[in-house]
Amino acid sequence: MKHFRLSVDGKPYEIEILSDPRGDEVLLKVDGEEITVTAENLDVQVATAAEAPAAAPVAKAPVAAPKPAAAPAVEAGSNTLKAPLPGVINAIKVREGQTVKPNDPLVVIEAMKAMNVIRAQRPGTITRIYVNTGDRIPYGAPLLDIE
Repeated sequence: MKHFRLSVDGKPYEIEILSDPRGDEVLLKVDGEEITVTAENLDVQVATAAEAPAAAPVAKAPVAAPKPAAAPAVEAGSNTLKAPLPGVINAIKVREGQTVKPNDPLVVIEAMKAMNVIRAQRPGTITRIYVNTGDRIPYGAPLLDIE
């Protein structure tokens, strides 16, 4: 989406906004690492160099320090269902070895106080579950494998 180069306490950061910044949670890529940050009600004013007065000091924007993702780093295959949005795993409705058919509920992701039921798109068998209830996951995180 948008790329920024910020400096916090003299340390430079490369920032890319990956999700809609108007939501409660925003997915960022900070120096190549994806993190989810919680947006708070901040009064921030941004001016381009052309708009700012010549003698005006440039304010440094606050940046959340990168933290490891709750979901483990895994290699996802072609049969891997990935998170369609960032959030918290509220419930896992299946178990490994279970057979599912289209439209069966698989996982519930809580995002911005809404419960999003992720459903099977095709029939198959659950061969691996990558997440646990309570895990905070970024967009695109592997959820489970359906063979």
